[in-house]
Amino acid sequence: MAESFNRGCRAAFILSLAGWAVAAAAAEAEAEPPCRVRVIEGRAAVYAATNGAQGAVAWLPGGSEFTVRGELTEGTWVRIEPPAGVGVWIYRELVQAGRVVADKSRIRAGAGLAFPPVAGLNKGDRVDVLGTYGDWLRIRPPAGVDFWVLRDQVEPLAMPPPEGEAAALPEEGPESTGGVAEVTALLAFTNATVEVAPEARVEPPRQPVVPPELSGFALAEAPGQGARVVLQGTLDWGGVGAVSAPFCLVARQPDGETLPVCHLLAPVLPCGSHIGASVTVEGTSWRVKGSALPMVVPVQVRFGE
Repeated sequence: MAESFNRGCRAAFILSLAGWAVAAAAAEAEAEPPCRVRVIEGRAAVYAATNGAQGAVAWLPGGSEFTVRGELTEGTWVRIEPPAGVGVWIYRELVQAGRVVADKSRIRAGAGLAFPPVAGLNKGDRVDVLGTYGDWLRIRPPAGVDFWVLRDQVEPLAMPPPEGEAAALPEEGPESTGGVAEVTALLAFTNATVEVAPEARVEPPRQPVVPPELSGFALAEAPGQGARVVLQGTLDWGGVGAVSAPFCLVARQPDGETLPVCHLLAPVLPCGSHIGASVTVEGTSWRVKGSALPMVVPVQVRFGE
């Protein structure tokens, strides 16, 4: 009986060691930094689903970086963390005081029922509202919502070695150059800082964060880029000038003539049915090359005001 007891203890000990090894391996895997990828050139669409172009929620310019969820493979799609500034949409009446008021409330890739649903929320779930378009709220993507980019539009970024470790360089011996021996030293990453005299420090100018709606446009070198504006006028279709947007805001002049005030980078679906309506637009104003009118990226659009 004692021998049987000892065998049981040994088996339990071995199982505990195996469990510890698995847990240690999992912890080590979690400790590894996530893979990151970068848009290769031009611009790339960010999708809320992998089943069609209507799932696109944003177009981001070349050089944009994303954090990969899971492993980076050579498949068609790459699953990524929600990029900063990219939102999803929910019907305005489903949200009150920042919380969802009905179970199984759908959030969508765009502001309209024609856009595919990407997830569901339940009564009491909190949402972070980023902006509004008509009857729709643009919200921060809830936890667990995946986004996707096409694999052939991104490339992996090289990961730096862990802090304090030397970068791996080819082993080379001294080389003779005119009688002077040169030795290639190892390059080590460090947190050491260089002290600079207060009078020598120059604060770099703060650059405005360019919204994803402006990807594909070249910004002009002009003061006041990204300034917050509130404009009133009449909503009209775009197409004014060589560089244009889906809509423009027009205003009646004292002599009775109607002139365009700005381009509006607003989604077609919720705004197309309001052509000719009075509108108040709150957003940011940008100057782009080739356009005589400023581009306004709305944060809130109110009709009938």
